Amino acid sequence: MRSRTRLSAWCALAAASLASMTLSTEARFCSGWPPLPLGCTPPPPSPSRAPVAGTTEEWIGRGSSAIPEARASAAAPAAPPAAAPSAWELAGQLASFQPVTGRARSQHFTGEMEAEVRINAAAAPYPQLGPDRILPSGAAVVEFHYRAGASEPDTLLAMVKRPAGYDPDGGNWEYLVLTPQGTSTHRGALPLCKRCHADAPHDHLFGGPR
Repeated sequence: MRSRTRLSAWCALAAASLASMTLSTEARFCSGWPPLPLGCTPPPPSPSRAPVAGTTEEWIGRGSSAIPEARASAAAPAAPPAAAPSAWELAGQLASFQPVTGRARSQHFTGEMEAEVRINAAAAPYPQLGPDRILPSGAAVVEFHYRAGASEPDTLLAMVKRPAGYDPDGGNWEYLVLTPQGTSTHRGALPLCKRCHADAPHDHLFGGPR
């Protein structure tokens, strides 16, 4: 009788320990993941904690699910090292950028934001580009992203044409993710941006939202 009692107590203790371990594991999994560099793919989301739609980090973390697969002949680019946020050198000129599209549904992020494209004077040929039109060094194209109905942008995505040799196979474009104040949180020949824009029809540009 005593053996049976001790066995029952042992079984109850083991079950309680197993339940505790399971809850601990779920808590670690559902507590969120650290920010990922562009081009990385996060673990599959837990049903109890879906990422907030439209956020920059959620879109960046989507990786290959957000864009077409890379060409078979192209080697997968390495993710860029994390960089500290810094002021964009053209941030002070943003107020002078001219809008070249109206606001429409953006194909960036989760597709739930509105966007409009603005350009500087050097990017004047955009968006009327053709096979022989290449934007000059210094051209900047910025897509302002708004939550539906908002009057102030939430995030800016920019492309800046750099001098020849910056990134020849990427059309010498630098890509930037910016705050509305013009602080860059990601910049460079970003793999996710570069891989998608490689399929654009003219000079790595698709045209504005429509």
